[in-house]
Amino acid sequence: MSKKIKGEDGKVYEVKAKKPFYKKVWFWILVVLVIVIFGAVNSGSSSKSSSSSKSDTTKSVSKATAHKTTASEKGNVVAKKASKSITVEYDKYQISGSKTFIANYTDSSWPSATVTANKVIIYKLSKPYKYDSANDGKFPIQGFARIYYAIKANQDISIYPTQGTYVYSNGEQHEADAGESWDGDISNGATKTGYVTVPIKTLPNVSSITTIRCQFTANPQSDMSSEKDYDFTINLK
Repeated sequence: MSKKIKGEDGKVYEVKAKKPFYKKVWFWILVVLVIVIFGAVNSGSSSKSSSSSKSDTTKSVSKATAHKTTASEKGNVVAKKASKSITVEYDKYQISGSKTFIANYTDSSWPSATVTANKVIIYKLSKPYKYDSANDGKFPIQGFARIYYAIKANQDISIYPTQGTYVYSNGEQHEADAGESWDGDISNGATKTGYVTVPIKTLPNVSSITTIRCQFTANPQSDMSSEKDYDFTINLK
């Protein structure tokens, strides 16, 4: 499109008219670019806002439902502590404490056998119990002494620590528990081990007994009349 204008020299000139800027191609390209950029920025901001909102919501839910993990959930279930007890002639006695003494006593004075008392354990009962003894009926007790033996036979013998008599430093004298029978006949060259359990009437604590006198008999199987009497004292230190 063109228009005619009159110049200062009086002549008429034909001048080409300029298009308005909004009719030009570059203007609309610029508009499109601005719209695209604005849309992208707005979308990113919206996404970030949504993500932040979601994160806050997650934190809020987590905080609301959180709880202290229990030992059971961790798999570290703590078992209840088993109560301590001693069984004597099929009866169970609860104990409050015990003490082990190393005896290391050996008697080889009789050629037919070597008798060793390895150790002694004193048990303090958690309360007084009624004890049904082998020969003395029922009486209250506060503890037990358990003497551990090893007997090596140098010929065929019969020996009976479980039928012996035991005397404590406090003056008490008792027979061994009748339910133990690991001893008796022992063949030449064989060694038998076992323990003898003896009641204690008065036992203030596990260190109250300081000595135990042990008395029992033995004899060769070939000569029942040739009896050996054992009589020795174990010091508990």
